[in-house]
Amino acid sequence: MVDHVIIMAGGAGKRLWPASNNSKPKQFMTVQGKDSLFLSTIKRAASLGIPGKILVVTHQDHIKAALEDSQKLPLEIRQKIVLLAEPQARNTGPALAYAGAWLKESTGNKDASVLVLAADHLIQDLRQFAKDVENASLLAGLDKLVVYGIRPDFPSTGYGYIEAGEETAPGFKVLSFKEKPDQSTAEEFLKAGNYLWNSGMFTYKLSFFEKELLAGSPKMMEPFLPVLNCPATKIENDITVVMPDEALSRLYAALPRESVDYALMEKSSHIAMIRSGFDWNDVGSWDVIADLNPPTEVPVFTSGDDSNFVYSDIPVALCGVQDLIVVIKNGKALVCRKGESQLVKDAAESLPF
Repeated sequence: MVDHVIIMAGGAGKRLWPASNNSKPKQFMTVQGKDSLFLSTIKRAASLGIPGKILVVTHQDHIKAALEDSQKLPLEIRQKIVLLAEPQARNTGPALAYAGAWLKESTGNKDASVLVLAADHLIQDLRQFAKDVENASLLAGLDKLVVYGIRPDFPSTGYGYIEAGEETAPGFKVLSFKEKPDQSTAEEFLKAGNYLWNSGMFTYKLSFFEKELLAGSPKMMEPFLPVLNCPATKIENDITVVMPDEALSRLYAALPRESVDYALMEKSSHIAMIRSGFDWNDVGSWDVIADLNPPTEVPVFTSGDDSNFVYSDIPVALCGVQDLIVVIKNGKALVCRKGESQLVKDAAESLPF
């Protein structure tokens, strides 16, 4: 099993405006059950019984929301949590470089293994999840950067794809990564059978990650190679909080703004893939949430059609309309037709977020 879990919780979530905003982005939303996406991710990490830390990398503006959610957890989980605040958003590459450097410096174990999770995914089958993480850790021990592929059940144009090659037990070699395809290409991928959705989850040894990132994107890794002068930490309700100082802010401002996929995974020749057996859902749009159909907490009146979806904190009445998504949160309203929620990001960038 892995030693630590890193949870990436820095996304802005503009596609889920207006429920997602600057102070409480989408990872702190509740879309299934009683827990927020963030809280359910921490519980998923804790279910593995790891010996080390649950390290949450998030923007400094989101520390308050992360603390509020984390305080709902039992003591034995809170004591494992470290909230690592970034001074600015620089994408997933710098976030994981910083997280790895902090773990290496604070624990003294450069060869520790980590599981990287995103804070906005839904996974229900924790038993199969643990089995897949165990298999990934075996591959990581052979100096592999391990990705988790999800079997596609429809030709999605919203996910990137992994092209799987020959088997290398307990996983597969990775031949290539593919950007989000158009509809016809997605249909070809589904028919081929060896293209899987890229979940954005990883397992690797810290030392091997550092070595490969240094080779693939030296400007991202080199600033973290000297002994990291870790910013001062504080403990709040048994949760460790690490806020950035001026030195880290200057370091971050000079880093490339790149995803770990582009900076490392697409360049390394040491990538392996686990064909994941657990259920998985990337909560990335209102269409996805509408399919999940979480229960409403306010009265909703619909006349003549039940194809609409409402996510609101005030009562809503819909008369004579169909296939609509209606969201009323934080004093703002969104109305869009189902299948068109990719346009919401444009609205979020044009209106107050």
